[in-house]
Amino acid sequence: MLKIGTKEVPNVINELTIEQFEKVSEITSQELDAFERWVNIFVFLGADETEVNELEFTEFKEKVKEFNSITYKASKKFLKSFELDGYTYKSHDKKLSISVRDMKHIEKIIKNNPNSYISKVIAVLFKRTDLKDQEHYADAHIKHKANLFKKLNAEFTLPYIAFIGEKMKDTAKQINDEVAKELESNNG
Repeated sequence: MLKIGTKEVPNVINELTIEQFEKVSEITSQELDAFERWVNIFVFLGADETEVNELEFTEFKEKVKEFNSITYKASKKFLKSFELDGYTYKSHDKKLSISVRDMKHIEKIIKNNPNSYISKVIAVLFKRTDLKDQEHYADAHIKHKANLFKKLNAEFTLPYIAFIGEKMKDTAKQINDEVAKELESNNG
């Protein structure tokens, strides 16, 4: 936690909820001046707006530097399941693999929500064990789970987001290579 004025704000991934992490990502992507961006981040995370605005310039810069300087080594382990509100949500059994159906949903989610997709992606990956496939993929169910999951600690999501990023990057490269080969053979 980072003390700003009389309040403490979370500044490490294991202190943030998924909702807070998404909102900070959203604020950082907005076209704001640097000071406005950081005031918005600190106030959103719980600092008193008046206290933030009344900080001396050098102290403000130090708070921003301190916020950014935390190095935290997140776990690379995938959480297989968890219980929430009496239901078990499970992502995989032995080894994480993502189906084409899941990737289609995930790709669409990321495209449509570039700054707030984590809760929705986790909602696609973690399925309630008492439901059938058709129910898992209903838009209303994914939205409901995403809203529930926003209150969870963001730390467990990092390995999933990194894994998906790698898969999407590898797939995009493969597709580009195939297109290039096809164009070469058509022109050759």
